[in-house]
Amino acid sequence: MSFKLIWHVFAGLLHMLKKINLKATVVFGLVAALAFCVPTFFFILQARYSGAWLLYLGSFLFMAVIAGRLMRESRKRDVEVSTAIKVFASHIVTLAGIVLACILCFAMLSLMVPGYLHAGMADKLLTGGPASSLKDKTDGLSVDVFMAATIINFSVGSFISIIFPFFLKRNQPSDDRQPKPFHQPEQ
Repeated sequence: MSFKLIWHVFAGLLHMLKKINLKATVVFGLVAALAFCVPTFFFILQARYSGAWLLYLGSFLFMAVIAGRLMRESRKRDVEVSTAIKVFASHIVTLAGIVLACILCFAMLSLMVPGYLHAGMADKLLTGGPASSLKDKTDGLSVDVFMAATIINFSVGSFISIIFPFFLKRNQPSDDRQPKPFHQPEQ
């Protein structure tokens, strides 16, 4: 990879960052993180593997906030804003939400699990988990919480960030040509 290519990619990212409203990004990231943390609070409170659906509910709420932001932005912004910038801005909100969700989850685990920050096993452990799950000082409780807060939230946030800007695009031009892979050259 040449230095010139790296510079152009970096310059393109800086150009896209200029189009992002930092305050709205942090606010929607915080709302998404709080939406994830409400069901996660109840999962940590009960500490049973059978309640892992609460983490998925939190990730669904996280995705709903990202989708709501995209719908709000598509109504508010001009049609001249490119779809690539909308996708990029949504990914930035997703990343901000993940960072804030991880901070809030760490605070909840520190407050709700006695001995979480001390050496040795914590006083509250995840019960009913499979033997093949990852184990830590909480017997997998914090692993499940942080895996959902990072990997699942990034997956659902990226999915909705890629699909919705194209779905919500108002002025999609009609294209009468065949897509490139199916285009047959005239003979």
